[in-house]
Amino acid sequence: MAIRILFRLVGLAFALAAPTLSLAAPTCLANGKSFNLGETACLTLNGESHLARCDMVLNNTSWTKIKDECPGDAPKPHPTSISTPAPGPTPTEPTEN
Repeated sequence: MAIRILFRLVGLAFALAAPTLSLAAPTCLANGKSFNLGETACLTLNGESHLARCDMVLNNTSWTKIKDECPGDAPKPHPTSISTPAPGPTPTEPTEN
């Protein structure tokens, strides 16, 4: 009888001493910051920026691309003006019109 009580007390002590499982909220990491699920961030990869959202994929956090550009980014200038034709070979002799 005394042994049963001793085992119960030891079991109770282990149960109370066991750390409780605390689950941290899932977050995504980018630019040195943590982002909660559903939050968006501007990510830059290989010199290209895009807007991405923090999502859960197969029980892991992951970034999902939602736009090709980030809000507030200036549009990239066109390499040549739309009304300016691309340069071509220069004629060496006068041509007939």
